[in-house]
Amino acid sequence: MENLFKARINKISLHRIILLFLFLLLILLPTLRAHATESGETDRHKEWRVTVGGGLMIAPAFAGAKSYSLLAVPDLRIAYKDQFFANVRDGIGYVLINKNGWRVGPVVSYSFRRSEKDSGSVFRIAGGNKDALQGMGDVPGTVSLGGFVEYALKPYTFKLHLHKGITGHEGAVAEGRISYGGVITCPGPPVIYSVGPHIKFGDRAYTNAYWGVTPEQSLRSGLGQHRAGAGISAYGLSAFALKPLTTSVSISAVAGFDRLAPTVANSPLIQVRGSENQAMGGVFVNYEF
Repeated sequence: MENLFKARINKISLHRIILLFLFLLLILLPTLRAHATESGETDRHKEWRVTVGGGLMIAPAFAGAKSYSLLAVPDLRIAYKDQFFANVRDGIGYVLINKNGWRVGPVVSYSFRRSEKDSGSVFRIAGGNKDALQGMGDVPGTVSLGGFVEYALKPYTFKLHLHKGITGHEGAVAEGRISYGGVITCPGPPVIYSVGPHIKFGDRAYTNAYWGVTPEQSLRSGLGQHRAGAGISAYGLSAFALKPLTTSVSISAVAGFDRLAPTVANSPLIQVRGSENQAMGGVFVNYEF
């Protein structure tokens, strides 16, 4: 009986625990906010910004996939002044330097696993090709330690993020971004937007975890063996727009296009089952406490 219980516990994947955590926050945070106001902590509360929401995205089933999936993606953002931030995309970070347009600090991030069974993303609810990753196995979820450097020269922002996996693929990843931001006046609250290019680099551990084909994977999948090199993995363009609907509710949209670089695009997984061209788009609704 004890072994059966442990087996059931082990089947609970990390992403489901995270989704449950986000759901509980969505229920509990309004109560916590009301309590803070009643106890005279309104001023201190304003230093914290908490946003909970989610959205639907259409994106490749995995990085390099030919087929597209409909994804239900949670969106939780927590920030304290300009010092601390935590969100699903960037991870948990602390700003050590915030002066003259520069922001520098450490960050801990998490990359969700690539699931053979789920055709790539653990957030997939429809679409995708169930056979696209057949024989490739899973890429485990990865906790990464790293840092970021940002420089704002309005209306431009330059960003460099560096990460090293300590679990999962254990690879090193670097991503550079340049964004142009602004405001569009329109009836009601203005639309806030940003657009710009980005480029991503990875070492051999990272590229081979996602696009390499080992002898065992080759036997299971029928794909030729392949060892990916280090270097540029992808480059592209992305855009973001946000429209406040009320003082607490906002709607946002994201869109992007990536081109996989030869470092990973030459993989049989991409040449036989995937595509070098990767597009995505989505809409999110958020509530700020």
